[in-house]
Amino acid sequence: MIRWLWRGVAAVALVCVAIAVGLGVHASWSVSGWTILAACALGAAAAFVNSARRRRSLQALAAAALLVLLIVRLAAARGPHVTMPTLPGGTSSRWLGRLVDEQDVSLLGARALIRRWPVTHDERERLPQEMRAAYGEMRAAVGTFPSPVLNTLVRRQAPSGFDALVFEPRGGPSGAAVVFLHGFGGSFALECGLVAEAAQAIGAFTVCPATGIGGHWAGGDGERIVRATLDYVHARGIHRIYLAGLSNGAAGASALAPRFASSLAGLVLISGAPASGTDASLPTLVVHGEHDRVASASAARAFATRNHARYAGFDGGHFVLLMRREETRAAIADWLTRREAAVPRPAP
Repeated sequence: MIRWLWRGVAAVALVCVAIAVGLGVHASWSVSGWTILAACALGAAAAFVNSARRRRSLQALAAAALLVLLIVRLAAARGPHVTMPTLPGGTSSRWLGRLVDEQDVSLLGARALIRRWPVTHDERERLPQEMRAAYGEMRAAVGTFPSPVLNTLVRRQAPSGFDALVFEPRGGPSGAAVVFLHGFGGSFALECGLVAEAAQAIGAFTVCPATGIGGHWAGGDGERIVRATLDYVHARGIHRIYLAGLSNGAAGASALAPRFASSLAGLVLISGAPASGTDASLPTLVVHGEHDRVASASAARAFATRNHARYAGFDGGHFVLLMRREETRAAIADWLTRREAAVPRPAP
């Protein structure tokens, strides 16, 4: 009876693996993801082998593959351009941040989102493929990188200890920094990296703190996390800081702007500028998809008009930062470059 029950569980596992393999054909999982699927398939297949010796061999092979993957992942996610200190305090990144490849979690989430969220037709058709391509571009640019995803899922992001992705500028810092606030779903290295690529235009380093899955920044824990992040940037000798946010993070950045205005050089609001929000008289760029069905483009335009902000609209939906990444990166980079050019320089 127990053996038949075990075979039933194994059969379900094999079906799940087959579905995952089918999904991976159109937007491929990472090497880590494929290794996990192969190990799961071997472990489940062992239940249908009558020979005890062969069964143990398959189980040992599956376990060995997972163990090697774990060792490689824990050792590899320490690229020179991307770190993930635990703030406040700046201690080294927590091991859970190096356990999985973020690409696999993101692709799984993207496939669920396009079935549940009011996304555009283009996003529904191409979001997983574009996400897979963007991760490839990011690896080519910065190598391996940690991720705050698992720590967020197990509720380990709090003012007393939170992950902060730090993308260092290539060629050395310029004296400016971008602090990027994530949206609903938690902090992802991919979104942080897309903004960091734009920040490269002015030699700024980018810091992306993590709060809970909801991406609530306007008060309580969110505000304290932003304050601790600004303290971290100041401790590095940087006092020209641009606060950026995506979706809920954009709404949070607008809400926090009046409280931190004296520490900020400007705002960048992406896919979430609230119609009634304020830029606290800071120079502001609003980036938005004109067909966004999650955050209103008309509200974003109203925000920009009322606050005399620069508005950059694109043919896209809520995921315009990813789907139109070259165009949005260019718009953010151009705005940052213009802002830096306007900064008074000391006389020689």
